Amino acid sequence: AKRVAGAPPAASASAVAQASVSQKSIQDRIGWNPQQTPNAPKAAQKSLGVAQPNRTLFVENLPIEATDTMLSMLFRQYPGFQEVRLIPGRNVAFVDYQNEYQAGMAMQGLQGFAMTPEVNLQLSYARK
Repeated sequence: AKRVAGAPPAASASAVAQASVSQKSIQDRIGWNPQQTPNAPKAAQKSLGVAQPNRTLFVENLPIEATDTMLSMLFRQYPGFQEVRLIPGRNVAFVDYQNEYQAGMAMQGLQGFAMTPEVNLQLSYARK
């Protein structure tokens, strides 16, 4: 049989069968399952603390001197602002907006905002 330059020799049927058997045993050893979905189910996402978008923001990493008034002035800049609930002694607060879109816009705009030179806000959706 004539061979084209640079082309690999034709594989025999037994060599192909042997390769697929060894591939299968590797998959078995590493526990790989091609039917398994790469995305975590919704229940697992909730257990990881990833909240679904909603109208309430959870604000973390507040400076000790933060007050309701300071936070109201900051979050009021975004349309739909309703109220701030500062949790005393925990450096966290909840901020309500009229809807999840407005809450999302505020979160996007204020994520990482420097309340003081040392403290940047961390915002996420509140868990319901």
